[in-house]
Amino acid sequence: MSKTSTMPPATTTLKVPKYLSPSCQQVVEEDFTATTARVLIHSKLGDPKLWPSIEQHICNGAALVSSGHYADMAAVVGEYIWRAYRGRDAEIPGINVGNMEVTKTYIAQEPQPPEGQWLEMETVLQVPDNSSGDIIDATIHSTFRKIKPDGKKVEDLAECTIQFEFYYNWLGEWSNQTGLLKTKIANLRTRARTETSGDVQLMHTKKAYDLFRSFVDYGPKYQNMAEVVCDMKALEATSRLELQTDPGHDYLGPYYLDASCHVSGFVCNTADEDIKKNAYISHGFDAMKITPRFRPYPGANIENYCHMKPLPQDSSILEGHVYILQDGEVVGLWEGVRFKKIPRRILNVFLPPRKR
Repeated sequence: MSKTSTMPPATTTLKVPKYLSPSCQQVVEEDFTATTARVLIHSKLGDPKLWPSIEQHICNGAALVSSGHYADMAAVVGEYIWRAYRGRDAEIPGINVGNMEVTKTYIAQEPQPPEGQWLEMETVLQVPDNSSGDIIDATIHSTFRKIKPDGKKVEDLAECTIQFEFYYNWLGEWSNQTGLLKTKIANLRTRARTETSGDVQLMHTKKAYDLFRSFVDYGPKYQNMAEVVCDMKALEATSRLELQTDPGHDYLGPYYLDASCHVSGFVCNTADEDIKKNAYISHGFDAMKITPRFRPYPGANIENYCHMKPLPQDSSILEGHVYILQDGEVVGLWEGVRFKKIPRRILNVFLPPRKR
């Protein structure tokens, strides 16, 4: 071709980051080898599909990114990594999101600033040398960070692990406990009808969320407990769920995960003797094991059960397991869910109510 050609210069094609979900909006970096992987996610809090799940999660008057949001992101990235190794059509295993520790709260500004508020998730995978060498044996660690719009780190927020497991093994283990769980749930309901002490109470949606509002003010799409039965002294409860979301329009992850577990937070924040002076805030969990058999479609028969207890080494922290039952079968389990008692005067310092 002549050097004097008048053809226009070649245009540069900008690479559009890969989109996974409303909570995992941009895969800005990824690198996979046979035994290692790294995936970097950036997400904007004000994204129209993600924002409603944040602005309806109000703690102490401030809209927060919750541990449920982090857990949802971990499940999405875990599935993405699995398919990267196994293929797009591969059956998804059990994705155990564990060791969740939230060290800093991420307060959402209302309204959102023009440049937005941004969240980063970095996930690193390593297949141990002394293992079978298969992805099922990988150790995966995720770190969540508050970042500036240009990607510069502001501070670490949370961390967790991801483990691939065979969920059929979970179902087999849980089936041995199903009978006992059903008995405990039935006993709570019977006591609510027959006892007059007031220790065991049955509450429907409005009353339950009015009590919850002492610390967490959930918007309509989070108000999924149609009925709660709670033993205030024993810190034991069961709830029946009716999902308020619209699968055709809503991003379901945070709503569904919160619905499956937040009876634990309800127990902690409503049973305290001095609810006006103290609040229990999420302190993380040991494992989230949700199987594909958890299918919260409209009209599904879903209930859960938890029994919270003070930690022997720190009575200010309540811990327990939350079982999810659908159609009489245990289909999910949150292990080691923890809430820490914080005096409200201290809470107002590091979690100041939003200003309008």
